[in-house]
Formats: sequence, structure tokens, C-alpha cells
Amino acid sequence: MAQFAKEANQAAQALSTTTNTYAKAALIYYQQGLNDKQVKERTDLTIKMANVTGNTAKTVSEQLTAIWNNFDDGSRSLESYIDVITALGASTASSTTEIAEGLEKFAAIARTVGLSYEYATSALATVVATTRQSADVVGTAFKTLFARIQDLELGKTLDDGTTLGRYSEALKTIGVNIKDANGELKDMDDILNELGAKWDQIDRSTQVAVAQTVGGTRQYQQLIAILDNWDYTQENLNVAAGSEGTLSRQAEIYAESWEAAKNRVKAAAEEIYSTLLDDKFFISITNGFGKFLDIINNIVTSLGGMRTVLFAIMGLMS
Repeated sequence: MAQFAKEANQAAQALSTTTNTYAKAALIYYQQGLNDKQVKERTDLTIKMANVTGNTAKTVSEQLTAIWNNFDDGSRSLESYIDVITALGASTASSTTEIAEGLEKFAAIARTVGLSYEYATSALATVVATTRQSADVVGTAFKTLFARIQDLELGKTLDDGTTLGRYSEALKTIGVNIKDANGELKDMDDILNELGAKWDQIDRSTQVAVAQTVGGTRQYQQLIAILDNWDYTQENLNVAAGSEGTLSRQAEIYAESWEAAKNRVKAAAEEIYSTLLDDKFFISITNGFGKFLDIINNIVTSLGGMRTVLFAIMGLMS
């Protein structure tokens, strides 16, 4: 326990947070059954994103867990996933928090239907930015929209009467084939690419009819928002592709802030306090003194020039 507290404090100071905040975030990942190395990596990233977005570590950990559990296949760094949403948050009218919040709603279904992480985040950023609907509403709509193709692939007939055959025929009328040369259903990335390429070539009534078949009568507007703003969606994809290092750069900017400085001082105070309590010299100093004031004076004398620093730290922590 003492070693964990020491390591948590060191990490907290390095990341401009408090030991308490870092330890609570780490506990979340330990409860997921992860090993020490995995916990440290995820906790460090969680704290960085929490600092950048202003969200609590708990909220961020839930968002990142949804992302990592549903998209990570071991082929890329965990940080790269956060780079994408922080880059999109910085370059679009949708924030990093909104993208993460919306993505949490449909991450599980996205990967199932072959929607890549970059496409999922870019499409989400497009709809949130252009419609100004809440991320929660858009994410939930995406979940339902993409669940339609999954249910159809399983041979189900949807509530509105749509079958896989009807879905396929609706797209064929505009030159989009949902199956590959082997008769297998294409990934949603590929279907969206083909739809985007054809979209401006068809009239509005046909666009609406296709969107309603693909997205359903309740969610088709979100699909139209993606396709009506296809160039914007492509720009977002380019931002996502070039997002490497975004989180680290934004974390460095945060580290120069007053809030970060206060957190580092608090973490340093936590370290000093822990050292005093654990160190035998503290016991020897306080032993034999019956009055609280005498004890405080003796500690200050022993610490010499630390008097002003300690009082300043105590003021910041109050």
C-alpha cells in the first residue's frame, strides 16, 4: 500500500494532478482486473484527458473503457484513440467531451458492423457540429441506425417492414452494392464511402427514400447530415488520420496553466505530509511534547526554511 501511494504521488506530480485523483482513477482500472502495467498506462492517459477536457477521471475512464474495449485490437497504441477525439474536438464545432460521450453510446455496435474508429468519430463529429444536437442524442441515433444492418444480416425483418432484400435494392437503385464479390456484406465504412460518392448525383426525394430505408424513419436525418456534409466528413477523416501526438501537445499546454501548478503543489504537499508521517524523525520530534503548539514549532524548526512553503501549501489545499 505504501509503495502504491508513493508511485501514485510521483505520477500525480508528473501529470499535474493530485494523488487522490490519480489513485481513484487507478482503482477503477484495478477493479476491471487489469495488471499493474495496464493500470498505469490507462490511468496516465485518463488523467491527461481529464486535465484537457475538465471532466472527472471517473467520467473519462468510463468513456475510454468503452472505446478501448470495443475498438482496440492491439494494433495501435491506446493513446492514439484519444489523439483522434482530441484532434477532432479542437478542429470542429463539437468538443472532445461531446465526441467521447456520443461514441460511448454506439461503440459496441460500430465495430460489429465494420465501422472503423476513425469513421465513427468523424461521422459523429460531423453530425454534432452541423446539427447541434446533443452528443447523447446523436450517439443513441447512431446505435439504432447501425443496429438495423446487424439485425438484417441476421435475417430479421425490422419493425418498419424492411428486410435485407429491400435494404439492398434501395441502395442498388443509386448504384451502391452492399455485398462484395463473394456475396458477403460489406463493412459499413465501404457502404458509407459509396453512398457519399453517389449522394450529390441523386435528387432529394430519392435521397430521403434511401436514407429512410438505411437509417429508419426515426434516425434517417442523422444519416442525411453525414451525407449532406460529406466533404466535411472527409475533412474530419483527414484530421483523424493526422492526429498523432494531439493529446500530449494539449497536455503540455495544460501543464502551463495555473490549475496545473496548483495541483502539482498539492501533490508535493501530499508527499511531504506522507514523508512526515512515515519518517521516524517525525516521531522523535513530537515525542515528549504535550502541547500542540510546541509540536508545530519543533517541526517548523526542524524543517527550517520550509515554514513559508508549508503554510503556502496548506493555504492552497484548504
